[in-house]
Amino acid sequence: MKYILKANSGQPADRYTSVEITPEEGGIRLKYTACDSCFYSPFQRDNDPLYDGCAVEIFFSSNGDVNEYVEYEFSPSGLVWAGRISHVGGERRTVMLDTNVPHMVKKEGKDYFVEAFIPAEYKAGVSRFNAFRIEREGADAPYLLYAVFPTRCETFHVPQKLGVVE
Repeated sequence: MKYILKANSGQPADRYTSVEITPEEGGIRLKYTACDSCFYSPFQRDNDPLYDGCAVEIFFSSNGDVNEYVEYEFSPSGLVWAGRISHVGGERRTVMLDTNVPHMVKKEGKDYFVEAFIPAEYKAGVSRFNAFRIEREGADAPYLLYAVFPTRCETFHVPQKLGVVE
């Protein structure tokens, strides 16, 4: 299924971003299109805080439990951030995961495209997700937040905003 991201405020986005999610044996395939990017990412290693630069992200819960999900982020330079997120008693906890997931990043002009395979079981009508994009022009510059299901706040970590994968 293909999804078009909106501004995290819920308004239409001023930069086109889409994600296509396709179930495959052993996981899901993601195909992101992020148009008009500045490619800002000062990071050098996987599991650096990629969310402080330009990145596309997915939160995915195989079993539909919105308080337990995996998060994968991909920078325009091909770096990966991966973690298992849990929300317990109003507190968010992160356990880092292996970043060695098959992925490819391609840049064309001011756009970038990410294709990745996430080893997370898909259950039709049960699995839940949200997909995001962060667009920054620098560490201190204003930035843009996009989401399939906008959280309407400064964080993407709003479990009740994870929607069912169609």
